[in-house]
Amino acid sequence: MHIQRLFIYPIKSILPVEVTFAEVTSEGFRFDRQYILIKALPTERSSRFSQHLTIKTLPALSLFQPSIDSDWSQLTIRYTLAQPASSINIPLTPSPLSCRDSKTFELNIWGTCAVGIDMGETPAKFFSGHLAMPVRLLFIGGEGRREIPGAAFIQNRLGPLVAQSDDRPRSQGLRFADAAPFLVTSVASEVEARSRLPMCDQAEDIILRFRPNIHIDGGPDMQPFEEDFWKQLTVCSGSHEAKKAIIRCIFKTPRCLSLNLDLVTGKTAPRARQLYGLLAQDRRVNSAFPRMSQ
Repeated sequence: MHIQRLFIYPIKSILPVEVTFAEVTSEGFRFDRQYILIKALPTERSSRFSQHLTIKTLPALSLFQPSIDSDWSQLTIRYTLAQPASSINIPLTPSPLSCRDSKTFELNIWGTCAVGIDMGETPAKFFSGHLAMPVRLLFIGGEGRREIPGAAFIQNRLGPLVAQSDDRPRSQGLRFADAAPFLVTSVASEVEARSRLPMCDQAEDIILRFRPNIHIDGGPDMQPFEEDFWKQLTVCSGSHEAKKAIIRCIFKTPRCLSLNLDLVTGKTAPRARQLYGLLAQDRRVNSAFPRMSQ
């Protein structure tokens, strides 16, 4: 068994950057989902929480392709439909000094709260222009993490725990990911899901619709959806076998409507290519949602 592909999503709900290596942290891959887009609403709004944009309901977010420069300091976002090319450069991680006087916003993501730091007018104009709506780009603020959603509903806060370097446990945290630090898929499940598409569409790289961080090749003997039964993954560094990260697989992933996207047009795919319904025929985590991945 080996890792076939790795993905980092610097901005929540836009396309990923495919990488050959990534740094594992307790909040997910470093740089993953540390930016988020929100609707720029009037200051006299009724709720104290800003509304974040999600690819589930705004397919046009799939038209933004990020890339990271060779020294991992600059993030470039390209709008894929623009002719001539339209792109913007921002820091992969902004310096604390540059954010000192920036406005902050509160967000509620799946029941847990986070603080976002406004990145200013230049990215706001770029995204607003292409999305035809006023939006702001935020960077994760506060301690750079928020509580994992499952723990928010446990009264004594004894939810998922991770070990720190001194071996003392602390509560599991996230940045702007929905519910877990990592999402894991397998090649066997990808192949089975692709087989449900019309023959003429089976060349599509459908794994991008599932938005995983880690895509695993379990070899020819691995069965589709075998990851449903995994308890944990041990990931070894390629250059340092002694360095290991243990990822606990704690729940099967209920899928969302991003499975129905056409990533080229930024619109909903024709019905025959909508993987949400195709998987829902027999891959239900409950009566409402299809599942695939950990």
